[in-house]
Amino acid sequence: MGGRSDGHPSTSALPSWLSTVLGIEGAGLALAVVVAVAVLSLTTPYFFTVENGRNISTAISYTGICAAITTLVLAGGGVDLSIAAVMAIAGTVAGGLLDAHYPVTVAIPAALAVGVVAGVGNALLITVIGINPLIATIGTQFVLRGFAYIVISSRELLINDKAFLYIGQGVVFGIPVPSIIMLACFIGVGIAMSYTMFGQHIYAIGGTADGSMARLAGVPVRRRQIQMYIASAVVSALAGIVLASYSGSATGNTAIGLELPIIAAVILGGTALGGGRGSVIGTILGVILLGVINNGLTLRNVPYVWLYVVQGCALLLAVVIDERRQRREAR
Repeated sequence: MGGRSDGHPSTSALPSWLSTVLGIEGAGLALAVVVAVAVLSLTTPYFFTVENGRNISTAISYTGICAAITTLVLAGGGVDLSIAAVMAIAGTVAGGLLDAHYPVTVAIPAALAVGVVAGVGNALLITVIGINPLIATIGTQFVLRGFAYIVISSRELLINDKAFLYIGQGVVFGIPVPSIIMLACFIGVGIAMSYTMFGQHIYAIGGTADGSMARLAGVPVRRRQIQMYIASAVVSALAGIVLASYSGSATGNTAIGLELPIIAAVILGGTALGGGRGSVIGTILGVILLGVINNGLTLRNVPYVWLYVVQGCALLLAVVIDERRQRREAR
């Protein structure tokens, strides 16, 4: 389910089998995860336990769901900064309907439908009107965040529906349901990117600055971009449902600022910020690495504000790595 080969030379510093399976950068990221786990296991007795493993896998599930689809968007030369706001409005729509005594069979489809509307809005602004994706999705981010507050009158709703709570708090054969949903999303996106015509078109579009070469090759660029942004919003809405269920509440503040750590995890995983290359396996490792570090800091009772410092450093590191990668490929 990985993306295209980067063509980097092999290195003796990494096990050959690991480099073969994950690629040089993926193998390096995997080793970083192992080192982080080893260090935290030695410094806190509460880290390396089955229960904490479940806690980590659940805590990274909603970011992982968004990161999976963000891999596809970035590989396609796009960017979507409205994903966290979509998570918020999906959660508040679902929570509002449940609070109004609608069944979960109505609340969940309605929340996903909001994702469709958001995705269509982003797609039209970008592909029809021609607004830069960064600017367009920043604008829709504010609009959607505002509606997330309006839907529930700027209050926090507590969710008590057991069927809905099972999505974010349930366990199947010892595995948290949110983790299962996250893995399903990664598998689905990985298959789409590696084994379908849609995925080939996404890589082709992202491989050029404006998709012109892909258009000359017969790729329906506008249609694929519309599908890409709709998929981004719908999957983000799913992540919002998982988060609302996991927290047992719905609020307009949900996932605020989460879009940048998600993008950082994707870029750390080897997806090119400029498009044309991406790997869900790398993204999984990026999500796990940031999740492990955040969990370790929490267990070490490090003040929460330092998590922002870590996330900021991760984003800067991801951009530096991506810049160096592009320069290396340009030689």
